[in-house]
Amino acid sequence: MSELIRVSLSIESPLLKKMEELATQKGYENRSEFIRDLIREQLTAREWESGAEVIGTITMVYNHHQRGISEKLTQLQHDCTEHILAATHVHLSHHICAEMIMIKGSGKAIEKFSNALRKLKGVLHVGFSASSTGEKLS
Repeated sequence: MSELIRVSLSIESPLLKKMEELATQKGYENRSEFIRDLIREQLTAREWESGAEVIGTITMVYNHHQRGISEKLTQLQHDCTEHILAATHVHLSHHICAEMIMIKGSGKAIEKFSNALRKLKGVLHVGFSASSTGEKLS
């Protein structure tokens, strides 16, 4: 673990109150951990913007009765095997399926893959959760 350094900052009272309310709502035990997570969030966003190697999860909901959708989804994933780490398929109803795809690569490559999924007829929703590989967060 790295050495802890105590810092101080100036902040308006109403903003401090809002920060403390947020930290409490999120279950943080103290301000320091809340601030550290805010900084890590910004560092992760910078990694995505810079094209560094990052990790994310794509959640997709689609109608599997749409003609050709299964083959198109499989083809897209096969075209992206260097980035896909894992995929899980779930049946939500007789017509609707969900897939969760864990993916690693440059932010641009992941965004391109995610957008290709969105464009397919029969895909109802694509959600994306971005994270960091953690290499630059400590």
